[in-house]
Amino acid sequence: MKKTIGITVLMAFAGLFIASCQNNGGDAEGFKQTESGLLYKYFEKSDNTELPQESNILTLSMTYGSADSIVFDSKQSPMPMELPLMKSVYKGDLYEGLSMMHIGDSAVFKCNADSVFTKLFRLQSPPPGLESADFIYFNIKMLDFKTQEEMQAAREAEMEMLKSEETVKRNTYLDEHYPDAKPSASGLYYIQLEKGNGEKPVAGKKVKVHYTGTLLDGTKFDSSVDRGQPFEFELGKGRVIKGWDEGIANMSKGEKGILVIPSDLAYGPGNRGIPPFATLVFEVELIDFEK
Repeated sequence: MKKTIGITVLMAFAGLFIASCQNNGGDAEGFKQTESGLLYKYFEKSDNTELPQESNILTLSMTYGSADSIVFDSKQSPMPMELPLMKSVYKGDLYEGLSMMHIGDSAVFKCNADSVFTKLFRLQSPPPGLESADFIYFNIKMLDFKTQEEMQAAREAEMEMLKSEETVKRNTYLDEHYPDAKPSASGLYYIQLEKGNGEKPVAGKKVKVHYTGTLLDGTKFDSSVDRGQPFEFELGKGRVIKGWDEGIANMSKGEKGILVIPSDLAYGPGNRGIPPFATLVFEVELIDFEK
């Protein structure tokens, strides 16, 4: 990963997360200074004595901005912010500040704006709203840090837990809504709502479908009905998730039904805003298909 927060991490979330820099002012009052020149002030100091090491993965809450505005707020992201601790790009940069923090610490780091933009973020010009800033304030809450191996193990454990929870949640949903539904050999559930004309599409031909997709809790994530435009795709060619290829192939023209699709026939660990290991529910209508 490049030694830049601005391009690879921070600017990717521009407009996100919290904390308050407004009362720090434009001078160093109340700030202490390291030998390299980094200005810092702690809001909270935990009893933890362990410091992160280079290449550790840090889990943070962060905002950054000028003395009177915030342009990045990590809490607006659905996932915690994770950042590898790198060698300092220049003396007194944010990485030095992060290396000083224990789990549970909360601090603000006051950095020269020009150095932040040109050396840390590697930008040719300041981001919008920060053109006249002399200093950039990074408000940090250190939530956790782990070695890369520990982080990988934690992620794998979390994925296993989510996979186990999916089965329980899906079975509860089916018991409440479609207690008589039976899975296909692949695990797909299909509940017919309206019969079609009996003629079914074949692989390799285009089909035209209206659909509304939700999570098990009813959260809608996509709908061709809302857009007023049916979705067309080539059946059986992997253009859509596996549950769709299987389910639509077994419908006839004009038929309406419900597809309950386990994550291993959908997006698995997650994709495009879909949570990890989420069973999806689609209300679908096969409008037409090529002969």
